Amino acid sequence: MSDICLPLGLDKADICKLETIVTSTAVKHSGDIVLRQGDPFRKVYAVKSGMAKSYRLDQAGTEYIQSFHLPGELFGLDAIYAKRYGFTVEVLDTSVLCEMDFDELQTLCATLPSLQKQLFNLFSRDLYRSHVSPTDHFDQTAEQKLSGFIHNLLTRYKARGHRGLELHLPMSRRDIANHLGLAPETISRLLKRFQQKGVLAINNRLVEIVDPSKLEAMVHCHALESSGKMDPQVSSAKSAK
Repeated sequence: MSDICLPLGLDKADICKLETIVTSTAVKHSGDIVLRQGDPFRKVYAVKSGMAKSYRLDQAGTEYIQSFHLPGELFGLDAIYAKRYGFTVEVLDTSVLCEMDFDELQTLCATLPSLQKQLFNLFSRDLYRSHVSPTDHFDQTAEQKLSGFIHNLLTRYKARGHRGLELHLPMSRRDIANHLGLAPETISRLLKRFQQKGVLAINNRLVEIVDPSKLEAMVHCHALESSGKMDPQVSSAKSAK
């Protein structure tokens, strides 16, 4: 977790100091709620194993999934300003989390400049992803959104030392659709198309990237255009332009 989470750049003595404020939770199971939207902000969390999702509810009770958290990723930092968590976090499969009291973390940062620097880097990364990342473009086609989502997960897993091309996706198709702003039926149809095109092999929730170069091309909308077959959603988007 050191390349993703807080210990990056710390020596052994400093890591020992950090470990004094980090505790592991009991094993969490699918559906367990870690924190709720509106709860007072006290702790920062990191996924040690498994996966979790962050979502918010509007006044009508409609759920909007913001992100999925992989091992080594922090969540809860968004609540520093408001002093209340802006999202509910729910575990998607068997997971263990790390938790840190933020006041203790803040005090430790005052004595460990490298820890403070890494915390600022994490803030900056999240801001970059929310404002600059191309995966947030509103004019993407459905195919681009889904291929970009899978490509992004693969990249994040590789950053965590995962060397294979297989991904375990514990989230439901409905969750993926919610996150991407698409219909669940569209997700199912596109996944079937990706298999037919030899991009993915899917066995329940295990997804193997058969052809990474094709997947990356689809993110940039090259594959369908070069084949001469354009998805109706792509066509309508280009007509609108």
